[in-house]
Amino acid sequence: MAKNRRRRRIRPGAVPGLIILCVLILWIGISFARVQYRNYKLRVEIESLQRELGAIELRNQQLEEEIKNWQSPEYVERVAREELGLVKPGETVYILAQPLEKGVEHDVERRGGTFVPLD
Repeated sequence: MAKNRRRRRIRPGAVPGLIILCVLILWIGISFARVQYRNYKLRVEIESLQRELGAIELRNQQLEEEIKNWQSPEYVERVAREELGLVKPGETVYILAQPLEKGVEHDVERRGGTFVPLD
C-alpha cells in the first residue's frame, strides 16, 4: 500500500504577504508590551504619590491641631512658662538646687565642704 502524500506548497505570490503578516503580528505584540510596561510604571508612580499624599495629609492634620492649640490662651501660657521660662508680674521664681547624689555626705564632700552630722 503506497501512501500518497501531497505536500502543500506555498504559492510564490503568497510569501510577501506572509512576511508582512508576521511583521504586523510582531509589531502589534511589541506595541502591546510597551503599553503594558507604561501602565505598570504609571501604577507604581500613582501608588507612590498616594503614599506621599497620605503623609502630607497627616502632617496637615498635625499642623491644624497645633494651630488650634496656639489659639488657646492656656497653651500659650504653658509654653511661655515651660519652654521660655517666663513668669507673670508679681510671681516669684524658685530655682531648685541639683538633687543630692549618693547621700548628703558624698554631695557635701564633692562640693569641697566637710559634713558634720547634727546629733
